[in-house]
Parts: sequence; C-alpha cells; structure tokens
Amino acid sequence: LNGGKWNGEACECPDNFEGDRCQYVANVCHNGGSWDGLKCQCTILFHGPKCEDVVDAVPRSVAALMDLSVTVTSQQYNTKLENRSSEEFKNFNTTFTDQMNQIYAGIPEYEGVNITRLRPGSVVVEHEVLLRTNYTPEYRQVLERASQDVMEKIVKATQVQISNSNNNFLLCFNSTATTVSSTPIVQYDPEEECRELAKDYAAYFTLEYKDQKPYCVTPCMTGFNVSLDCHNGQCQLQPSGPRCNCLITATHWYQGETCEWGIQKSLVYGLTGASAVVLLLILVILLVFALHSRRVAKKEKFRVSQLFKWYEDGGRSIPGTIWNANFDIREDFAHLDSIYGNFQPSLDNVDSRAKVAWPGDWPPFP
Repeated sequence: LNGGKWNGEACECPDNFEGDRCQYVANVCHNGGSWDGLKCQCTILFHGPKCEDVVDAVPRSVAALMDLSVTVTSQQYNTKLENRSSEEFKNFNTTFTDQMNQIYAGIPEYEGVNITRLRPGSVVVEHEVLLRTNYTPEYRQVLERASQDVMEKIVKATQVQISNSNNNFLLCFNSTATTVSSTPIVQYDPEEECRELAKDYAAYFTLEYKDQKPYCVTPCMTGFNVSLDCHNGQCQLQPSGPRCNCLITATHWYQGETCEWGIQKSLVYGLTGASAVVLLLILVILLVFALHSRRVAKKEKFRVSQLFKWYEDGGRSIPGTIWNANFDIREDFAHLDSIYGNFQPSLDNVDSRAKVAWPGDWPPFP
C-alpha cells in the first residue's frame, strides 16, 4: 500500500509510511511536530522540512487569564472531586475540558482551561480560561476582543444543550449561574515568556530590547548584542549550543570557530604539487647515490680480490708483463694497509753481491 514495494520478504515502505503493508503514516517530524499529510507542522520553537532546526527567535507572546464560574447540573457533587489525584476528579476534568474546548474552538487566542475549585450545588466549577496572542503594540485590544468572544460563547453554551459527535450530551449547565470576570488579567513577563517558550533551549535564548521592544533571540539572530558573527558561515542552534557551519566555495575552504579564516584552494593545490615534485626529486637523488655507492663498492671488492690473488701467487708478475709500482697514486687506489699490516720483510737470505739480471737486452744497473 501507499507506494510500498515487495522485496520477496517484506514490504519496503516510502519515507512517510510504515507497517507490514505500509498501511500506517509514519511520524517523520521531529521535536513534537506532526504530519498533516503533506508536510510537517512544527511547534513554535522549530522549523525545517522535519522540524529539525531551532528557530533563531521566538515570537513574543502575551498571556491573559479570565476567571469564570459555571454550574454543572448533570452531575452531583462528590467529596472525591476535591482530590485532584482521584479518578472522579480526573474523569470530570477530562469531560469539562473537552466541553470547553468545543465551546471556544472558534477563538484563535484560546489556549485552554484550568479548574481552580469545585463546590457543591450540583457542581460549581470555578476555572480559568487562558488566552494568548503574539506581542504587538495592540495586544491589549486583541485580548479584550478575545475575552468578549469568550463571554458570549460561554453564556450561549450554558443556555443550550451541547452534544458530542454521537449526539450524547456531555454536560448540562444552569444558564442563570454563569459568571465571568469583566476584564482579563494580563500576564506579561517578557523574560519568563522567553524562557518558557524556549523550553529545553532556554539556556541559549535571551531577552534583548530593540527600539524599546523586547525580543526573545538566540545568538544566531543578527542585529543584536548577543549575535554570533559567523563571517563566512551560517549560525545554527543545536542542543549543545550555537555553532557556525563554515562554507565551502569554489575557491576557498573556511575554518575556525566563527569561520574567520579561509584557505585558498589554488594555494593548497600548488603547495601539494610542489611538495610532490620535491619529494620525487629527493627520491631520484637518493636512488642515484645508492646506485653509485653500489658500483663503487663492487669495484673495490673486485680490486681487493685481485690483490689477494696476487698475494697468494707470491707477488710475482706474469712473465712478459710490467707491474706498475706506482699504482697507488691512482685516483681510485684502494689502500692496502689493512691487508699488509702484519707483513714483515726479511733480507737475511738475500745475496747482496749478486747482480740483477734484466730480461732481454736491457743493460744492468752499474
């Protein structure tokens, strides 16, 4: 149902529906919001598609109380009604509240009723009617008109029988025993209203006056002393407090608690490229040195092995060849001190009177 699809095991429901056959409307609205079939209806403190965002400022409201008294003739007074925790009082309170909500349904400023006292005489119900309106310079006139509507509706309602949707009478009244206070008692404390409306976010709302008018605002509302300047970002009030969400543009990244400084993307890309080139150059140099060192070590190893071979052969030259005694002055000469450090020549058996014979026709030394 409602656009759901069967995947072979269960129904896959759209976001706004739930149940084994997607037959129930899901409450996708957060923070006390309600789904009206098309969109979320948010409470006064939240906004957004799912009521997920806190408003920057709470509309200032003014409350007023009206004292009324009506006599219910369809029920008898019982002492248990004096106990607000008793089932008798709870049932009566529910019925009476439903009846009053039905009577005052057409008054926009009506917010509810509160029973203050129940007395015998059938049941005399002393109660308060709460009115509330947004703050405007004309709020007193608005509340006075609302109080007139309350008076007219309650007088009319006590003169006729009010029935519910099943045509069953809820309560019957004595039409001559209804009393209404002449003027509403206005309750207007801007600071208290601000804290009350902010509820769990009261710590982040404050009252400020601008042009001699009170405003219930958060640091995310601009133009006030408490306003948070997010520079290159957007302020958002979260359960942990106000926070700046920094922007990311085509040319910059912005950071910081108030998004006060930015990083140029082209500079980052340039530095990254330069670092890569330098790193590659270092790797090439290290590779060249490694190859050179390996080649030198290989040559030295070969020379040392040749010298050891020459030493093992008795240090004699191959007939018909000349050995260069001055080979140690060559640039790539390998010193043999470590090899011949223990070599001790002995001339005891050398005939000092013998003449040296040179190969071929070379003349001997004189």
